[in-house]
Amino acid sequence: MIWINPRGPGGAACRRPAVRGRRHALAGAVAAGLAAAGCSGPDLDLRPEIGLAQEDQAYAPAALDHAVRSFVGDGGSLLGGAGSGGAGGGGGLLDGTVAYTTRSSWETTLGLVAQRPLSPGWQVEGRLRTGQGRGRHFLPAGAGVFKDPIDIVADTRFAEAEAVLVRRIGQSLLPGDLSVAAGVGTRYVDSRLRIDSALLALDTRYRQRLDYATLGTRYHVPVMRGRAALALFAEGRSHGDDTALLRGGAALSMALPRGR
Repeated sequence: MIWINPRGPGGAACRRPAVRGRRHALAGAVAAGLAAAGCSGPDLDLRPEIGLAQEDQAYAPAALDHAVRSFVGDGGSLLGGAGSGGAGGGGGLLDGTVAYTTRSSWETTLGLVAQRPLSPGWQVEGRLRTGQGRGRHFLPAGAGVFKDPIDIVADTRFAEAEAVLVRRIGQSLLPGDLSVAAGVGTRYVDSRLRIDSALLALDTRYRQRLDYATLGTRYHVPVMRGRAALALFAEGRSHGDDTALLRGGAALSMALPRGR
C-alpha cells in the first residue's frame, strides 16, 4: 500500500483534514497489522533483531528549518516543512532557496519482529523498533542574513512500528532466499541539532511524527547453524508531502523458542 497526501487548492488549511484522516487510517492499519501478527499461537514466530542502515532522512526538512530559524532568530520559515530526500549523500534545495547537502547519515536499531504465516509463501509481520541515528548536513551558502557556511549535526532517537505483508521467494542459485514486503508504519523522532558556523553555535531539539508507506526487498542468509538469519535489504519509503527516499542496510535476527 502506497498512499499519497491529497492536496487541495486552499493550501494548508485545506490539507489539514486530509492529513489528519490519513494519520488516523494509518494508525488503525498499523495497529491491526501488529495485532494480527502478534496474536499468540503455535505458528507465531518472534525474532529479536538488530540492524544498521542508512538513515531515514524524512525528519530533516522540518528539523533543519526549526534549527535555522532558531539560529537566525526569524519567526518565519527559511527551509520549508517538506522536501524530497534520500539516504547518505542526499540533499537539494529546501523551499527552493536554501541549498543543503547530507554528508553522512546512518542509524542503528534494536527491535522485535512477529511473523505469522497466512498461506504457503505468504506471511504478515509486525515490526517494533527503537534506535538512534546521526546525520551531518551542510549549508554551503548559509541561510538568511548569515552567508557563511553552516554545519548542522543531527543526533536522532526514534521508535517506530510497522505492519507489512511479506512474500517469500525461494531460489536455488544462492544459499539464502528472497522476500518482498509492502506495508505501512509510523515513526516518532526526537532530534538534537547542533549548528556550527563562523559566528556562533547553537544547540536545539525538535520532535515529530512521520507516517510512511514502505516497499522493500530482502535477501536472507541463515547463520549460526540456522538459529539466526542475516538479511541485506533495500527499501523505499514514501512519507507523503512529496517526501520519498531509498535506502539500504543489514539486519540480524534470531528465532526465540516457541511455547508448547
